[in-house]
Amino acid sequence: MIERLRARLSRPLHVAGALALLWALLRGLPVPTAVGCVLGFLIGRAPLTDLWFLLTHRLTGVRLLGVTYGRGRGLWCGTVAGVPVDVRLWPTSSVTLPWALLPSRAPRLRLWLGSTGMVLLHAGLGFWLTTSATALARGTGFGLLFSFALFALTRGRSLIWSLWPVFVLPFVGSEALVHELWTPHGFEAERLLLRGRIPEARTKLEEAPLAPHEAVTAAATALAQGRYQAAEELARAAVDHDWDNGTAHSLLGLAVVGHVDRGELSPERGAARLAPALAAFGQDDRAVLRGVLPAADLARLTNDPEAAVHAARRLRSGFRFSLWPALAGCSLAAALIAAGRPEEARKALARARRDCPELARIADVERLLQPEPKPVPEEAAR
Repeated sequence: MIERLRARLSRPLHVAGALALLWALLRGLPVPTAVGCVLGFLIGRAPLTDLWFLLTHRLTGVRLLGVTYGRGRGLWCGTVAGVPVDVRLWPTSSVTLPWALLPSRAPRLRLWLGSTGMVLLHAGLGFWLTTSATALARGTGFGLLFSFALFALTRGRSLIWSLWPVFVLPFVGSEALVHELWTPHGFEAERLLLRGRIPEARTKLEEAPLAPHEAVTAAATALAQGRYQAAEELARAAVDHDWDNGTAHSLLGLAVVGHVDRGELSPERGAARLAPALAAFGQDDRAVLRGVLPAADLARLTNDPEAAVHAARRLRSGFRFSLWPALAGCSLAAALIAAGRPEEARKALARARRDCPELARIADVERLLQPEPKPVPEEAAR
């Protein structure tokens, strides 16, 4: 309940801050101070914490699964020191940094030091600038403090980018981190999977026993190889144990969609089995479902192909790295086929193949383009 409330606080607080700044300007606040407030807020909103994390994450035992900067059309996708990197056309104020915590010596102390350093940098810089002699610097300090207040109010229990490791982690047992730790081979498998190197990811997963929450990575690998029954079972195990529920529910839904695309389930039965997987996101919450790939497939299976095309196309441009854009490209192609636009579907599949050549779903959707065999007349059969 508290975490859901935190998520809803962000927008009202942004609006309140903007209105307060406008009111202060009308009451005679110097323009340089107002400009500094905006500048400080933009710096503190993401770039400051992103920079701190990039500089210190290895010291805290955290490793990067990938790095994404920008939005829109992809400019470059590759690896830097083994880390998948995706650079998009339009600049943004923040960097997307998916991460994993690996076993290390004194993990709680290292996480505490990293998080405390970030808090001191953010709040300390804000307080120091508010005492400056210039209006622009004072405004920047106020903006940093406002972004820090937002950070404190809206961030939940996270090992980084929250106050939880600063004030709570030192007083809980070491078992608090057990469900957060990745195995080295599970971590490498997730990196390989994000880059579309599916057989290598499966080989890594088979090297040694996995951490329980890495069932999500195993489910995604099985899905990518077209082992839909195994993917469904692994995703369901992750859902039952509440490990990474959002991704696990998406994988569960995509496994059902894979059965439909392969002809193992009718669209009607597939839609009926998809509904429980999407219920976890709130089936009436369209804002949430816009970011859930199986929701686009559900629209197709319930005879709304144009809505499916729109949703899959938006998701195709929003997903990072090679695997997920390729999956979204397959959903887009299937929706285009259902909408009677086969040439566009072929282009979508070609793009998915460029993104992730080894994705099994591409061949499954390609079969949907083939005309159904005409029934043989009884006379000819005799």
